Amino acid sequence: MEHVVILGGGFGGLTVATELEPLAASGKVRVTLVERNTHFRMGFNKQWVLDGRRRPDEGLRPYASLRARHVAFLHDAVAAIDTARRTAHLKSRRIEYDHLVVALGAELAPELVPGLAEGAYDLFDDAAIPTLKAAVEGMTEGTLIVAIASVPFKCPPAPYEYALLLDDMLRRRKVRQAVRLALTTPEPQPMPTAGKAVGDQMKALLAERGIEYETQHKPRAVDAATRVVTYENGAKLAYEILAAVPPHRAPKVVRDAGLTDASGFVPVELGTFRASAPDVYAIGDVAAIKLPGGGPHPKAGVFAEAQALAVARALIGRMDGVGAPTYEGVATCYVETGRGMAAPAELHLLEPDGPRAKMVAPSVAGLAAKAEFERERFARWFGG
Repeated sequence: MEHVVILGGGFGGLTVATELEPLAASGKVRVTLVERNTHFRMGFNKQWVLDGRRRPDEGLRPYASLRARHVAFLHDAVAAIDTARRTAHLKSRRIEYDHLVVALGAELAPELVPGLAEGAYDLFDDAAIPTLKAAVEGMTEGTLIVAIASVPFKCPPAPYEYALLLDDMLRRRKVRQAVRLALTTPEPQPMPTAGKAVGDQMKALLAERGIEYETQHKPRAVDAATRVVTYENGAKLAYEILAAVPPHRAPKVVRDAGLTDASGFVPVELGTFRASAPDVYAIGDVAAIKLPGGGPHPKAGVFAEAQALAVARALIGRMDGVGAPTYEGVATCYVETGRGMAAPAELHLLEPDGPRAKMVAPSVAGLAAKAEFERERFARWFGG
């Protein structure tokens, strides 16, 4: 019986496991999901904790409650991947695979920007959010910077969402006029893959809230003692609070396995998501995927889910002898804009003339749809 091993229990790993559950239940395949954490939470949970909608211990689901009961779940960390021997070495054991799905996400690497780890709050670290929240709630004046350290990074709207939510927090405390709020990015515009129209919509939202926006600003170093960010273009910004999106790369265990290229991620074939090693797939944030026009495929949970569906159904087709569906590169995400609203954004990445995107106006209904998006996935992966 063939053995499918899934490394990582995020959007991609959970989706592959759920899709393969019927095949595992029928005894046609063994499926093992490996995840080092005991609980799953969505990335935007951090934003809801920051602005007080949730406590840090809310929005979690235990992997022990997975609905895919015929999928073996191993609470363990991956120590090494040996593609020549088709083996994954975990901290506590060794497992062999016939098919390996690498869904380990991206590693945060603030150390790549000198001083960033010491001088900034990490917007993608759950543990940093409560302390950032406390710092912002104690702020009465000065400069608050949201800085994107490098590209690519997961969830392209996230730093823009954070800036808008921070604006909300300061306005609720009636100190916004005394605080300079700025967002800096190496990007040429917000969410470049979504195109100029969506980028202009986001710039208009930032301008409406009085949030300064600086493009082509890549941090070179942070001086935590003097609280100054120096950028590669020569600019310098002093700050009272610095909240950063740190550099991303594939986890060390993936890099050590020889699966990555100069991008720092795993290059895979668009549509099949096959890596260079036989019967190895990489999906989600860990993967480097080029779109038909040569641009980068954005890293986001909704696309990790869509990629996982394609991989799972290809494996099912191989084992059941049926055709596999094609990857369409279509997804909707809900861009949080503050003021209790979100803007649904639909992306079509594989259009003949290049990616096409549309973001509708922010609304209360958009934020409700975001909450429903979470509820649906929790129900699908973990049950009621």
